[in-house]
This record gives sequence, C-alpha cells and structure tokens, in this order.
Amino acid sequence: MKKIGLVVALIISLILGACSQQTQSSDKSGKSDFPNKSIELVVPYAAGGSTDTIARSLANAVSKHLPNNQTVVVVNKEGASGTIGLSEVMRAKPDGYTLGITTTTATSIQPHFEETPFEHDSFQAIIRTSAVPQVLVVKEDAIWKTFEEWLEYVKRNPGKFTYSIPVKAGSQFMAMEALAKETGIEVKAVPFDGAAPATTALLGGHVDGMLVQSVDARAQVESGTVRELVNVGSNKVGANEDTPLLTEKGIDVVFDIYSGILAPKGIPQDVRDTLHEAFKKALEEPEVIEQFAKMGIEPTYAGPEDFQKEITNSFEVHGEIMKDLGLIK
Repeated sequence: MKKIGLVVALIISLILGACSQQTQSSDKSGKSDFPNKSIELVVPYAAGGSTDTIARSLANAVSKHLPNNQTVVVVNKEGASGTIGLSEVMRAKPDGYTLGITTTTATSIQPHFEETPFEHDSFQAIIRTSAVPQVLVVKEDAIWKTFEEWLEYVKRNPGKFTYSIPVKAGSQFMAMEALAKETGIEVKAVPFDGAAPATTALLGGHVDGMLVQSVDARAQVESGTVRELVNVGSNKVGANEDTPLLTEKGIDVVFDIYSGILAPKGIPQDVRDTLHEAFKKALEEPEVIEQFAKMGIEPTYAGPEDFQKEITNSFEVHGEIMKDLGLIK
C-alpha cells in the first residue's frame, strides 16, 4: 500500500509541476507570455536584395512593439526561388518563434511546381508589407517614347521585340504574357539570374527592353539611362509617378510583387494577433517608411485575412497563365 501511495504521490507531483510550468508561461487571463525569447525571421533570398532590406527594416523597428522587449533576428536561407527558406518555416514549430518573409514568386508561383513541398496556403499569413509595381522599361535612346508607340510597333513586328526578366517563369514573365494575351502581341522573353544582369543586358543593347520591379529600375530611371513606358502594377510610387498604368490605357492587367510575413500554420490565435499588431506598428514607423522610400517603394498594409486572399488570388491567376503556356498541367 505504501508503494501505491508513493506512486500516486509522484504522479500528482508531476501533474502539479506541469501545471506550474504552464502557469509560468501564461498570464492571469490564460494568454501566453509570448514572446519570451528572440524571434527568427527567415529571408529566403540572399542578403542585400529588396526583400532582405524590407525584412531588416521591419526587424529593427518591430522590437519596440513586441512584449517583453524581445527582438527579431533576420536569417538568410536562400535557394530555389525562395523554396528552401520557406520550407524550413513551414516545418518549424507553430509557436511564433520562426517566421518567414515571402514574395509573389515564392508562394504564388513556385507551389505550382511538383517539387515544392508546400502549397500557397501552407502558412499562416501575418501581414502584407508591400505591393511593388512592375514596369516595362527601354533605353533612353530607344525609338519608342510612349507605350502607344511601343504597342503599335510590337503589333506590326510579332516576335521581334526582346525583353529581359530577372528570373525564368517569374511574375515578370507572367505579367508580360498576360499583357500579350490581352493585346494580341507576341514578344520574346530572355531570362537572367537576377535584376542586375537583366539590367546589364538592356544597357548593353542585348535586349530591347526589360520588365522588372520598379524598385530595381529606379537608379537607371533617375539617372536617365532608361525610360519607363508603362506601369504593370496597381500603384504609382516615387520615380514612376508619371508612368501610366496599364489600366489607365484600358488594358485590364495588374501584377504587383507582394511581400509579407508568414508563420507556420497552426500558431495560436493570440500569438498571431501579437505578431500582427507589432509588425503593423513597425510598418508605420517613420524610419521604416524612410527606408522603404530609399528603395522607391511604400509600405502597403494588409491584415492576415486580406493578405491570404491576395496570395490565393495571385496563385490562381498565375496558375491559369502557366497552364495556357504549357508550363504546368
């Protein structure tokens, strides 16, 4: 009987100990004391790019808005157009301590390919941070001074106009294909490994134009070496304020490059809310707005539900284009 009593006492002790530990990680309202350690923000691209800069700007500003004076540490895990880094985020424990920053290519395009281990909805959306428009640019001395002149030329010369893109089968390519389908034109894409070599090809005269994020063409636009013909996005920012939108030309094609914060699916609601509120406040910080402005973009907020809807809609739109092109079944 004494042995049974000792066993019962031991079990009760373990239960009470577990309850005590749970109480220590919760406040009186039952909510967790998240975060009680630093948070890792995975950037699935190399350091120095626009997505990395966005992530680091937010990481520096968000700490003052997180409970318990905790910090966010940026870690670059690049490869496979964002797939490697986001795969780690997807597989991480859904406790809010591992986050990732995503882009259109990573979550709206890559999941269409079978080798991608995640789907577009395999994550918990936290916040959209930007929606960068894409622009069609040509060299300053090109024969086309306006979008109308360019459109007339490509209609009369099918397949002759070549344009560089920073990645094969990326959103830039999809945007141009959507424009081609809408207007009945035929143009030729020349993919490169990044915006820098794509720009070099244009400046060197190896291609006739370039479709790229406005932020990646900003330096050349401001220096006068290239000219923007049309904005394929939904908004006008900085150097492209005078560039017409496709929709203003009566062409219903809109392709932005979104970026935003994701978490593994299944994080607790209160943890999601804490992260969302902190990053939303960080996005409104003057230093973040200033850092974004230096890149030629503006913070473009959307909450968890709206951001997830955008990811899903973008995934579906890109999927239809890819099927039309025979890239996927």
